Amino acid sequence: MSFSKQEQTVLDCLKDTAFQPVQPPKFKLKYASVEPGLAYSNTLWDWDSYWYTYALKDVCELLRGDETFDFAQKSRLVSEAAKGNVLNFLDFQEEDGFVPIMLRADHENDTYAVRPDVMNTHKPFLCQSAKIAGELCGDLSWLPVEKLALYLGYYRKNQFDERSGLYFWRDDIMIGGDNNPTVFGRPRNSAADLYLNCFLYAEYRAFAEILRRKGEDSRLPEEEGNRLLESIRREMWDEGTGLYYSQDLLVHTYKTEIFHRGLPAFWKSMPLKIKTWGCYLPLLCHIATPQQAQRMVREYFQSALCSDYGIRTVAKDEKMYDLTPSGNPSNWLGAIWTVSNYALFRGFLDYGFAEEALTIKNQTLAYLARDIETHGSMSESYHPDTGEGILHHNFFSWNCLAASMIRESKNI
Repeated sequence: MSFSKQEQTVLDCLKDTAFQPVQPPKFKLKYASVEPGLAYSNTLWDWDSYWYTYALKDVCELLRGDETFDFAQKSRLVSEAAKGNVLNFLDFQEEDGFVPIMLRADHENDTYAVRPDVMNTHKPFLCQSAKIAGELCGDLSWLPVEKLALYLGYYRKNQFDERSGLYFWRDDIMIGGDNNPTVFGRPRNSAADLYLNCFLYAEYRAFAEILRRKGEDSRLPEEEGNRLLESIRREMWDEGTGLYYSQDLLVHTYKTEIFHRGLPAFWKSMPLKIKTWGCYLPLLCHIATPQQAQRMVREYFQSALCSDYGIRTVAKDEKMYDLTPSGNPSNWLGAIWTVSNYALFRGFLDYGFAEEALTIKNQTLAYLARDIETHGSMSESYHPDTGEGILHHNFFSWNCLAASMIRESKNI
């Protein structure tokens, strides 16, 4: 397999350093796991660990023919970490199904992991992580599926809105895109976020697949997933602008003795028409119809989300747009993150927009390769106008998705 100069630069870096954050069992983490990078040592994060192992399997495949790369050893390392990520989180699951968002290996009494300090449960990647781990191990006998069912049940019981059929965040702490303006700073239990609902749909699909592979009844997660798919399409698609949007669930008719006795507020949710990278997650998660996808792709390249280095996490013409370096919360108000670029790349590819997908891949490789050549490492996020790193050098995590872009684009 031949590689371009930028592809080779990124792969050389990943070969030398990407496997360093794969850690053996240590402290309170009984199983192997992956850390995002040097700035996050001794921590295990939910969706970071999913995307990291997702990408590392592709790094292994791309380097399989390299005589200086120990494919068998590295593949085994990734497989053990993929399995360990899941088991570490399930090790701290509480009786009602709550699973921590992140764990700090060297903290016994960790306020990041337990309630009442934390309201949101593990972001919707646990079933998808288990599915990948099973594929890498070639075995699912190690997986306690009843714990996954309990985890999904927690979401259904505590973060589900019956009226709209959508799921909501309980607060704005550690929601993935940390300061996503459709959630950040808004009332608790009100934000039906696209990120949350799209990836929960993917979780139901992953759990159903796990049950089928184990020869167990998959009808319940299949039904739940189908209901959520219908709700997302009904409530979150906007025909006027041709995009999906997060929704505000605080819709009520306030009646008095005299007023508001006639036509009520009959809509079940209110669109939060803020253009973010999340508007395109229905492509990655196979929620958009082919007709919707065509409009969405056309809209993207004409929108203020589009930049020379990929998709801005918030559109440049939104009043929330801001590129201030921040790690607490991490700033997702416009900066380029490789995971959001990958989501767009994969979504475009899956709906047949290969040329557009290659554009996103090339933009991503451009800033990563330049960062490696200039600083010897990759950054956590990037400036959408200059391609310069914004924060945290020696960050690997989902930057490794560049390898997934390289590998998947070879099949076009």
